[in-house]
Amino acid sequence: MKQATLFITTLALIYVSISCNIQGNKNEADQALNTAEVNIYYFHFTRRCATCLAVEENALKAVEELYPDRLKTGDYTFTSVNLDEDTGKEIAYKLKVGGQSLIIVGQNKKIDITGAAWLAAHDLDKMKGEIKSGIDKILF
Repeated sequence: MKQATLFITTLALIYVSISCNIQGNKNEADQALNTAEVNIYYFHFTRRCATCLAVEENALKAVEELYPDRLKTGDYTFTSVNLDEDTGKEIAYKLKVGGQSLIIVGQNKKIDITGAAWLAAHDLDKMKGEIKSGIDKILF
């Protein structure tokens, strides 16, 4: 009888632990799916090449230089999302993203500027133009 009670108690603790971990990942994913006016997401994997790193770096710089006040107020956000992590997978699933991407989300619209961003990876001015164009498409 003691073994049965111990077994049931152990199963209950495992179930609670798993449920809490799953809920924790969903909460992190929901927090990253920001409700700001404009959200810029850079999806990547853990292992990245120089161009992938440049896309993230210049996209972030472009947003910071173009919209510093909007970032400070939280109206705009920039989020780097690792697709190899559980939270990243959850965010990608919710936004229907399948791989490395640079997307802009807002006002129930999603603009994928991945191709243009890769072409502008090493040119900050071009990246600014692509980010601005994507945000304009969201807002107007």
